[in-house]
Amino acid sequence: MNKLVRISLIVVLLGFIGAYLASPYYTLYQLKNAVEKHDTATLVDAVDFVSVKASIKDQLKTKLATELPDTNDEFALLGAAFATVMIDGLIDAVVSPKSMELLIQGKDITQDLSLAKLQDSMTNQATNTQTPAKTDQATTTASSSITDELEYHPSYQTLNTFSIDIKKPSANQPLTVIMQRYGLFTWKIVDVRLPLE
Repeated sequence: MNKLVRISLIVVLLGFIGAYLASPYYTLYQLKNAVEKHDTATLVDAVDFVSVKASIKDQLKTKLATELPDTNDEFALLGAAFATVMIDGLIDAVVSPKSMELLIQGKDITQDLSLAKLQDSMTNQATNTQTPAKTDQATTTASSSITDELEYHPSYQTLNTFSIDIKKPSANQPLTVIMQRYGLFTWKIVDVRLPLE
């Protein structure tokens, strides 16, 4: 093997390693561009919605369980149980390509997933209090302006797992987006960890 061939192989190998390691950063760049251009198809292709919805449901149910009152009040327990069941429908309605676009923009959808709002809604239904239905809350959130500059903190967790902390300087906690490698260079969002504390 002559020197030129060895050099060529080294260059190819280094290029492969560079592309392999840089691929999640490039995916993040593509996602930001898709958001700016309102390219829903790219966003849909980059998100495993089944995994994201399952994760958010688990987070909300865990949070709800910690907020349940230590009481034998049957009405309160029934309302909490009803709220837990209704979380599935809430997540299916809120977690969408539009809401993922808002998250990447750093906009807050946690109000749309508010446990307090959910519990209030369940209480109102349980007491037959009619309240106007709220629809397309994620779209409403989109109209709010972002005054703070966003902070993005991308980093590898493992070779096949990549996290992006998205935070406003005024926020106490970041929202964390988790991406997983599919194949060599493709990444998809598989988890969104909400700042529910």
